[in-house]
Amino acid sequence: MDLGVVNKNRPGEFLLGIECDGASYHRSPTARDRDRLRQQVLERLGWKIHRIWSTDWFRNKPHQVRMLVEKIERLAKDLG
Repeated sequence: MDLGVVNKNRPGEFLLGIECDGASYHRSPTARDRDRLRQQVLERLGWKIHRIWSTDWFRNKPHQVRMLVEKIERLAKDLG
């Protein structure tokens, strides 16, 4: 998990986990499978995961930021 967004209304809880594909992701031949498995385990434990791909970030950073902010706002509203 690269970043965790804290739920300001519920101390100790996270709204969202954010994962990015960094250099170690691209160097490891098994990173994609490992990341997919980790995401499945975390989602079974109740985590909401948002993935940001580096190519998407570099191509259109404002769009990626907007999508992330909208997701955080939606989750905050849904969870109270």
